[in-house]
Formats: sequence, structure tokens, C-alpha cells
Amino acid sequence: MLRVKIFASSTQINEISVLEQEIDHWLKNEQLAIRQVIQSCSAGEIVLTFLYDDTSRDPHARHASTTTHEAYDQGSTEAEVDSPDDEPEMLSEAELPY
Repeated sequence: MLRVKIFASSTQINEISVLEQEIDHWLKNEQLAIRQVIQSCSAGEIVLTFLYDDTSRDPHARHASTTTHEAYDQGSTEAEVDSPDDEPEMLSEAELPY
């Protein structure tokens, strides 16, 4: 299951080092599979957002993920795949107020 963890701090020098220590501690203790990291800065604040997979930590989540995937695979067949001919006709263009 994918989860999100967000760290935020002021961009002052000593606060950035505290933020780095917090992130290092979290990464070392949790040992997660990080999928994506997004860093942004605005109004003197830095924000780091981590998208991570925690199914390796939780056997119930891993089983639920596998079960969902298997159910999807069993429920779909080649005959059920939509063909381009099944798509509805395009709607007419809307009139703009100007």
C-alpha cells in the first residue's frame, strides 16, 4: 500500500539540518521502499514529501494487495475489453459566454 510522509521546516540553516536529521532517522528506522520524493519551497518553508510502499512491513496489507490484484485479473477477459467502436460519440462543443 502506498503511503505519504511529509516533512516541513523553515529554510534557516540550523532548521534544515534538524530536518535532515529527522528524515535520516525516519529512513533508517523504517527501511521503506521510497517510490517518489518531491521537494518544494515557498515563503521561507521547505517541504519534502515522500511517497513510499509499506507492504513489505505489513503482511496483511501485502495479502490485501495481492488479493485485489488477483480479483481484478480473474474478473477481466479479452472479450470484455472496450474496443474503440464502443466509445460514445463526441459531444458537441459548448458555447462560450464571450
